[in-house]
Amino acid sequence: MAAVLTGIITTGNIYADAKPASVDIDGKYNAALGLRTDTDKNIYRMGYYHKKSTGTKKWKHLAIGDYSSPDYKEVAGTFTDVEIKGNGKYTVYLENADFMGETSFSKMQVSTDIPDTGKITFSDMVVKINGSEVARFDNPVIDQHEDAKGNCCLMVINKDREGFSGLDADCVPSGTENKISISFKVNGFSYKKGETPKPADTPKPKPTDTPKPKVTKTPEPETVASAEPETGLQRPVVDEEIRPAVIISIIVVAVIAVIGITFSVTKRKK
Repeated sequence: MAAVLTGIITTGNIYADAKPASVDIDGKYNAALGLRTDTDKNIYRMGYYHKKSTGTKKWKHLAIGDYSSPDYKEVAGTFTDVEIKGNGKYTVYLENADFMGETSFSKMQVSTDIPDTGKITFSDMVVKINGSEVARFDNPVIDQHEDAKGNCCLMVINKDREGFSGLDADCVPSGTENKISISFKVNGFSYKKGETPKPADTPKPKPTDTPKPKVTKTPEPETVASAEPETGLQRPVVDEEIRPAVIISIIVVAVIAVIGITFSVTKRKK
């Protein structure tokens, strides 16, 4: 392997351009390792996320020749892309690539489909070749060229961007048993890696003006005194307070009646 620049690179964002309108902080996105050699054969897989290439068979492999040209030829190598699901650390790989004797890269990057709004941020990007760290970017530079289609593309090597100083380009691994990995941290989502995004708050229905139903109290039954059993005779109702006077009156009347009868009998005998 050619000599490699090892160290910490702390460049900032140097390409200002128009930015997309929004990013879903509750959503999921994708990242892929992209690169191109420039020694002789221009072996590449840039990994940009756009309609022309994303999801097609050709887009997933190293190749020689343009995607749409008859000279397009697939080159051996296995990519491992990653789905970004929340804040955390992610790694993309290229293993067992046949670089056909190439020794220099013109580009190396992590391409994503995250809209470049500044809402999602990246840090601690580490580049390893065959297990050895060759560069570290505390604050990865986002390529805002039109090639990225407004998405976040983290640059490691890019000879076309004036003012960008990245990894030494002469670092193409030799042989076919090799591995290039780039890890990076993501922040700005509403949830962490391994968690489930919280569902959006459903607005509570506004209270209506429908009056509450009136609760009608059932009247308690009146207590009715039980009547005495009826008999053939009606019991006279006499006030307890006048009962003695009534009795005395009856006695007096009776006495007068007796006296009257006695007087009458005595008169007849004479």
